[in-house]
Amino acid sequence: MVAVDFSTSYAQWWGHTLTYGSIAVLLSGSVLLAVVFLRPYALIDDYPEDIRQAAPAPTAGQKRAGLISGTVFVIVIFASITAVVWAWGAQPPEASFLELALMTFALFDLLIIDWLIICTWRPKALVYPGTEDSAGWRDYGFHVKEQLQPKALLVLVGATSVIGLLVWGLT
Repeated sequence: MVAVDFSTSYAQWWGHTLTYGSIAVLLSGSVLLAVVFLRPYALIDDYPEDIRQAAPAPTAGQKRAGLISGTVFVIVIFASITAVVWAWGAQPPEASFLELALMTFALFDLLIIDWLIICTWRPKALVYPGTEDSAGWRDYGFHVKEQLQPKALLVLVGATSVIGLLVWGLT
């Protein structure tokens, strides 16, 4: 039986995850921030109900721009995660494989974008007309609940697992 030095392989895995995962998080987070500020209607469905109800309906142009911006964000996040996973899979896989870069992005999204920027700072550029006094702007718990929805968990675990399996099968 061959002994595996888990301390070395886990240290390598954590180093890879923290280094490349941080790059992926910064890239994806930057694109998300650009979308939030430049095309706010792209993510209106991700806001609390009282904000969605009070906000004016988006124009056709805002809907189209939001769809395009949201699509670009999804492509960037999946390309970033794929790059992180692929770079790990290209190395000799001595440890079990569970990529945390997308989960790291979820923490960045929750702590920095949702709680710090949206709930705490709430820049005027993000506030939809007519929603200035909506309680949802300060609803920190809403964002935690959204991160724990089955859809979000499926993306966090499922997408990362599928990418990992593809990389494992192709390398």
